[in-house]
Amino acid sequence: MSVKPKVFGHRGACAYRPENTLESFKLAYDQGVFAIECDIVPTKDHVLVLRHENALSGTTDVADRPEFADLKRSGYLDGLAVQDWFTEDFTLAELKQLRAIERLPEWRPGSAAFDGQCEVPTLAELLAAPFLNNRAVILEIKHGAYFEGLGIPVLDLLAAEVEASGWRERGIRLIFESFNLDVLTRARARLGEIGEYVFLIDRDHLPGKTRYVSDEFLSNLVGKVHGVSFDIDLLLGQKPAFSSADFGAPTGVVERAHALGFQVFTWTARVEEALYSVEEYFQHFLNTDADGIFVDHPDLLLGYVAGHA
Repeated sequence: MSVKPKVFGHRGACAYRPENTLESFKLAYDQGVFAIECDIVPTKDHVLVLRHENALSGTTDVADRPEFADLKRSGYLDGLAVQDWFTEDFTLAELKQLRAIERLPEWRPGSAAFDGQCEVPTLAELLAAPFLNNRAVILEIKHGAYFEGLGIPVLDLLAAEVEASGWRERGIRLIFESFNLDVLTRARARLGEIGEYVFLIDRDHLPGKTRYVSDEFLSNLVGKVHGVSFDIDLLLGQKPAFSSADFGAPTGVVERAHALGFQVFTWTARVEEALYSVEEYFQHFLNTDADGIFVDHPDLLLGYVAGHA
């Protein structure tokens, strides 16, 4: 490949510290990432905080907090009915009593060793952090339409936090992303041309939930977003039977998206999922020719890109 891809710390350096914490973000930048990615959800009192989902049991110690037992209720997580605790039922003061935990402790005992040491940060705390100066940050708007339906003005809250951060003077590069194209285009209209807007795409967000990304689908995005971010499943063909490889060959989606002027990102590189060697696994991500790769172990991918791209 002619250009080395940018490396993005997925929820920070989440293989080494509990995800979506200031400690995880700082470590990713220290390791050398171009940008970190974080996920934005609101509280009951309309403060934006950083959690992968509004459901809290997977990434905080809420289940061990008897004072919040009565807040457990039925809800939805990625369309599935669950019993859990949800950020929109907590005030910020209540949420600040919780501590982050590793979501995959069996895979990542090193990160789990930091359970209980990190707060749930607010978006404002991240944007105010000195380590963000002259850096890029990727802000994912999670479940924006759902929260708007609850009367929480997520886009207005986001605009206010970003403007208050002094991002221009501090040299912060802003990238906004969402799985909801309507939310993303409205975010662009609300915030203006202060950054880049990237549409997240997996099978569930393609017509018919297919693996095929049509020219018509891509053309419909022209003028609406600056980039597209694909699940790796859509950029590489299915693994051939009896093949000693993690994935099949590139499908050509990246080239077609580039021809329309889009930046193209892909996600998520997790070395625990490698069937063979870590190097072989990473090489498939590089083979896509994507402009940026989201990874849970930023240091390992950075080392591979530097030595092998």
